[in-house]
Amino acid sequence: MPGPMALVKGYAGKPSHPPLTDVSIGAYTAGVAMLVLGAIGFQEEPMAHGALLTISAGLLVALPTALTGLLDWLDIPRRTPARKLGWVHLGAMLTATVLFAATWLLHLQGYRAGEVTTPALVAGLIAEAVLAGGGYLGGTLAYVYGVRVLKNPTTRVADALVPGRADHASPPHPDDAADTAP
Repeated sequence: MPGPMALVKGYAGKPSHPPLTDVSIGAYTAGVAMLVLGAIGFQEEPMAHGALLTISAGLLVALPTALTGLLDWLDIPRRTPARKLGWVHLGAMLTATVLFAATWLLHLQGYRAGEVTTPALVAGLIAEAVLAGGGYLGGTLAYVYGVRVLKNPTTRVADALVPGRADHASPPHPDDAADTAP
């Protein structure tokens, strides 16, 4: 039976942090896109309302996203390039979150009036740029340094699809050899 930490962090090869980042990044990006569309005159009132709601969703998911990212970072060996990069990633993502919170506050008046305000638009664009940079660093942690990646290419598909089984999987069955034949 998995412990509570496994339920928060996820399992080897199936960590919780990446899908949470997809939710928050998607919400923030949709919110900024709505600010831009509203600012150029495309259905400004619905875009002003939608922007605040989607940025709100991103801010709500920010806490569990940050918590799972911090737990992943704690597993990175000390004094390694990945650990140092993790600090920079953390700083960028915290900065982006603060900027999105500022965007939210700056947009409250526009939300009520059904308008996109210039300060909210500018803050949102800056926040999105910082978010993109921080996300790039997070991708580097996963795809270059392999943080929370389980590389076990001989794991049977049945074991790979079940959380928690791939890291304890048995060797491939001889009948599976046909799957890897050229």
